[in-house]
Amino acid sequence: MLQLLKRFCTRCRDSALPHIRQASREHAATVQEAVERVVDGIEPRLRLVPGYRRKLQQATATALDYVNELVDRIPPVLEVTPATFVSDPQVNAFFATPEDLRNIFSQSPELRAFFDDIANSEATEGYALLCTTEHEKTLLGSELNGDILRRDVMQTAVYFSEHKVMSPAPSEADVRRGLKQCIFDALVIHALRHIANLKSQRRDLEDQRRILHARLRARQAQGNGLTRLLASAYPEAEASTQQDLEQQLAETEQKLARMPASLDVLGGYLDEVRTILAQPQAFIRLRLVTFNLDRMGIKVGNGSSQAGQQVRFAEIEIVNVLKRVVALVRYPRREMLEQRSVI
Repeated sequence: MLQLLKRFCTRCRDSALPHIRQASREHAATVQEAVERVVDGIEPRLRLVPGYRRKLQQATATALDYVNELVDRIPPVLEVTPATFVSDPQVNAFFATPEDLRNIFSQSPELRAFFDDIANSEATEGYALLCTTEHEKTLLGSELNGDILRRDVMQTAVYFSEHKVMSPAPSEADVRRGLKQCIFDALVIHALRHIANLKSQRRDLEDQRRILHARLRARQAQGNGLTRLLASAYPEAEASTQQDLEQQLAETEQKLARMPASLDVLGGYLDEVRTILAQPQAFIRLRLVTFNLDRMGIKVGNGSSQAGQQVRFAEIEIVNVLKRVVALVRYPRREMLEQRSVI
């Protein structure tokens, strides 16, 4: 019996090996393609750095895995229609009225272009990413507690604004795939901006160091004539003592010393890019938020007798830039209003 089990396990392993190897090759190819996209997006001359692919490979794989996991955590697609506004508390929470819902989708240039595209002429529905901003507002309202109606109760209303229907596609998988590429490309742009900012800081500090050196030499020379005349044209320079200049110069040198080494060398670029790609969570995060809401969007407490239903939202945060609630949605072509009918 034991020998039979061993032979069975060996056959299972051997039959799975080709699939594992194929998946491994596909993953490696995806990482290498992403490495080249990083280099093209930031600085093509990075290819001159010996072993640039090897040096970027692990960090790029880390970023890709993080982005894949982040997008895969976004809840499944929602069917968004005036009918589901009534039946689905998740859809109901996003929009003020069924008419508001239909206008938002019918006014979307991207969704309208998707349905107008001859390639999608047979598509009866479009999948897309809905982005919106969540707000919470405290107000006074009424609450039924058993048989007693309580007035002037402090309540929290949850509502959404700035709806955007983005990146329509024929399927949910296509929308997720497009979102993953969009987030990865945003990470590359973040790395590019970071490097440009550091280069600018270094240039400014080097300019400041040259000016301080020149002012210090003039001060030490105890110049007369033209030197004194030029100094008098800059009151702030004339007011600076030699000690002030030396202190400012020392502080500038310290700031330069804290800058990443060799930033103007291609190897320095590559190191900075690798650091950012290896820590994608420092740039973009996803948070799943659950509320218990009534039909009016009012938060319902656990001990309340008010009727409420759980709704779950995915919130993407680009650190220090923006926060947006995102949802994968499906919208039928038949619900699109004629352009002249859009309010």
